[in-house]
Amino acid sequence: MNRILFFFTIALCLASCLNHRDINNTVYCQADSEISEFPDSSFFSDITCMYHYKDKVYILDRKRGDVVALSEDFNTMKYVCRHGGAPYETVWPFTFNVWKDTVYIVDFGTKSMKMYYEGKFSGSFLLSNANENRFSLNDSLIYLSATTDSSSFLLIDRRFHEKQIPQGKVIFEETPFKTIISNKNHILYNKSRGLFTVACCYPYIEQYTPTGEYVKTFDVSYVPIIKDAIKEAEKYSSKEKSVYRYICDAYLANDCIYILCSLRDSQDNYKVNTILVFSINDDMKLISSYILPHDIYSSFCVSDTYIFAARKVTGATIEKIPLRDANK
Repeated sequence: MNRILFFFTIALCLASCLNHRDINNTVYCQADSEISEFPDSSFFSDITCMYHYKDKVYILDRKRGDVVALSEDFNTMKYVCRHGGAPYETVWPFTFNVWKDTVYIVDFGTKSMKMYYEGKFSGSFLLSNANENRFSLNDSLIYLSATTDSSSFLLIDRRFHEKQIPQGKVIFEETPFKTIISNKNHILYNKSRGLFTVACCYPYIEQYTPTGEYVKTFDVSYVPIIKDAIKEAEKYSSKEKSVYRYICDAYLANDCIYILCSLRDSQDNYKVNTILVFSINDDMKLISSYILPHDIYSSFCVSDTYIFAARKVTGATIEKIPLRDANK
């Protein structure tokens, strides 16, 4: 009888471990392929935004000022826009998105949104505010990350661009300036679930309706890497002009929010190579973690089957990483 109880207890423990492993599925990644050059054989320098659309990976090299469309197999690359002073060129592009074959680019140099349809300039309009984080859009609205001391994004009417309405909650800090620099968010949109804002300096993901009304807040501070980052961020809490941004990028695909996080390892080395995956259909439950092959990454995007991640080296290298069949 004792032996039966012993094996039953062991079985329960094993089942518990397996369930724990399933919930906290950590995937150690290897790249299938990589690319580090433009078509003119010059090297990538500073990849700050990436987006997957249809069968292409769109890439912004902020230092160079160009946006290109790269095929998933890395065999072909076409320019969407180039840096320059002409109205149809970008002066200082910081972020972008793609909607129905049109690339929308926030150009800080002209304080405007510029649009390119199939590689050709198709218009622009002035922006009242913007920052470098991800923004989203649908058929009627643009959701632009644009922080003030009382709002976190802009609702911009797609037909009447002058209608730019501040929206979104902020966490108030001791001064308006500290509030502004602390409340930058990545803005993500899902047709079924609405709008999500992913904070860069706080352990929160907020949900809004498609028209910008607040729905709820998801607290992700229970995740160990986020917990550790919060402790690191406390070092900057009393500094007026400094914040610790531990959420470095965010992306929505496959009904999940993917978050690129920074960390300090056991030797106190700074790394940005962990992507956390949260389900938007299951109260932002953490379903897996991807550990990227190298130490520092600046941006990424996700398709149905791959992560495309920009590694920061001397210049930059884009890696193609399988989503589900990496070594565990």
